[in-house]
Amino acid sequence: MITREMIRNGFESGTVSIEEEYAGCIGICCRIGDNAFYFLGSEDDNLTKEEYWESYTLDMTIDMIFNILKDVESAEEHGLDETELDYYASVLAE
Repeated sequence: MITREMIRNGFESGTVSIEEEYAGCIGICCRIGDNAFYFLGSEDDNLTKEEYWESYTLDMTIDMIFNILKDVESAEEHGLDETELDYYASVLAE
């Protein structure tokens, strides 16, 4: 189970970051370990990383990521499968 605190710790350790392009993502995505996924709505498709951090706080970002990764159902709604969710959980648990 992934918690907000695990995500916050990931940002602090560098395991989690917001990227403009990473692992096939084009545009803003969340990198956890060696993988990445989209977490923003389409209205923010064209933001740069700099513009992202001008618009969103770390707490807002953690909440958005947590709301996707909190359970299998939420992850699947955002195009992530259970294997990806398990990977993110294991990386964040380290």
